[in-house]
This record gives sequence, structure tokens and C-alpha cells, in this order.
Amino acid sequence: MGSHREELVAAMVVFLVVDTIVMAARLYVRTKMLTRGFGWDDVMLIVTYLGLVISCAMGFTAIRYGYAAPDEQPWYNKTKASQFLFANQLSLYISAGLVKLAVALVLYRLASTKRLRWVLIGSMVIVTIWTIVMTLFASWPCARSGVSNWAGSKACTQVGYFRTITNIFIDYFYALLPVYMLRNVHMNTRLKLSVMLLLGLGAFASSATIVKLVIIVRLSTAKGEVAQALHYDLLLWADIELGMATFAASAAALRPLLKHIPGIWGRTLTPNSHGTSEAVGPYHSLGASNEMGPMSRHGRKTADGSYTEQQLAVV
Repeated sequence: MGSHREELVAAMVVFLVVDTIVMAARLYVRTKMLTRGFGWDDVMLIVTYLGLVISCAMGFTAIRYGYAAPDEQPWYNKTKASQFLFANQLSLYISAGLVKLAVALVLYRLASTKRLRWVLIGSMVIVTIWTIVMTLFASWPCARSGVSNWAGSKACTQVGYFRTITNIFIDYFYALLPVYMLRNVHMNTRLKLSVMLLLGLGAFASSATIVKLVIIVRLSTAKGEVAQALHYDLLLWADIELGMATFAASAAALRPLLKHIPGIWGRTLTPNSHGTSEAVGPYHSLGASNEMGPMSRHGRKTADGSYTEQQLAVV
């Protein structure tokens, strides 16, 4: 097993590379493969990606100045290491909120009813307030020795529990909402499952948040070197959490690209009477050329009140 520095560097490098590739692929799909595909969810994801880049840059710089170093070098500077680590933490907290807003905007474009849209608007307001309040707590009352420390006091530990548990709840809310939203859509089971899977990838990102919760619980009683090692692990899993969340949110738009690769999704498209595809994936109209837009105002409902594939526009 490598040192904490090596693990932190490896995680940041891996997700910088992977998320850059996926983000580039998403932008290609949204701007080149689909008509009028680019939207506010893409803008928010780009901002989130920039936050990831900034957090990694701050993390690399903190490590350069000696953060998590097992030895001493002439160029190490603990003060600068703490300052850049603090900047790394703040950018992680802010970006964690932004990626949730991006997912909410994706689902907003998919929402077919006013009630769903209002639910999503309300959730975005809550996420915005949650991000601001938790970032303020991390940067002020719960900052210790120049860095954020959820184990710095009993109150901060409770806030850390609250932030992590609500983070998990928010992730699963957005991951499971597509199941409800697409329940009445008329498409074959395989296609529907693939759409739900792509839109629900955030559930996998939440696994890193669960690991963070376990670490925070252990931090409340840890001392000395054990506590320091847990702080390193907490930062590592925060990097993994943001990297996975950015990947999941970006990958949800890639089905129009992936469906051209044999063996990934298979032949789920079937030609209709007009020679066009009846079903395509997320960020593309089902049965139309536009990607992911709000429900067509001119679409008609079926007898049971649900929308057919040709009438439903999926983000």
C-alpha cells in the first residue's frame, strides 16, 4: 500500500484524466450530435469540472509544500501547505453542491409535469442553501489550524454527520427520481433500464460519501497518528466523491455516442414507419432529433395519461 501522498496524487490524476475525457465526450454529443442539445445543465457541469480542476491544483500545490509528507525537505512550508489545503477543501465543498445542481437541471429538462418541475426547483433551492451553509461552517466555525476539521469540536462533528448524511440523501433522491419520472414511458424494458441507469449513476458516487461518513464516525474518537491518517483518508474520499459525481453526471449524456459502439448497449433502436428511430437515450428526444428538452407542449397523452416514446423528450 502506498503512502497517503501517493494515494491522493493518484486519485486526483485518475479523475482529472477520466473526467476530462468524459466531459469532452459529453460536450461533443451535446454540440455536434444533437440539435439544440446544449443547456444550463451543461453550463453547471462545466463550472463543476472547473471546480474539480481548481481543487486538484490546490491539492497538488499543498502536497508540493509538504502536506502528508513523511519526511522533511528544504522547500516544504507548512503554512503554505495549510493554505492550499484549505483552498482545496473549499473548492471540493462548493463543487459538490454544483454537481448536484447540474443533475437537478438535467432532470428538470426531463420533467413532464409542473409538479415535478416545482419539486426540482425546490430541491435546487435546498441544495444551494445547503452548499452555502456547509461551506461557511467548514471555512469558519469548523476550521482549525487553517484547515477544515469536522472533528475539531463536538458541534463540528455533529455538523459533519449532518452534512454527510444529507449528502447521501440528496444523491439518492436524484438517482432514484428517474425511476418515478420514467415509470409510464412507453419503451422497451431494456431501453428504459439503460436510461434509468445512466440518469441514476449518482448512486454509485454516493458510495464514496458513505465511506466518508464511516471515517467521520471513527474520527470522533481517534487520537494522534490514527486521527491524522483518518484526515488523509477523508480528503482522499472527498476527491473520489467529487470525481465520481462529475463522471456520473457527465456520463448520463453519452448514450447517443455509446449506442454506436457494438456490444455496449446493443441494438435498442427499431425503425418506425417513417424510417426514424423510435427510441434513443438520455439527452435526446425519444423519437425526435432534439436532445433532452422539456416535454413538448404540443405532445398528446395516451389514453392512460402517459406519454409515448415519440411524444416524450428526455434530457
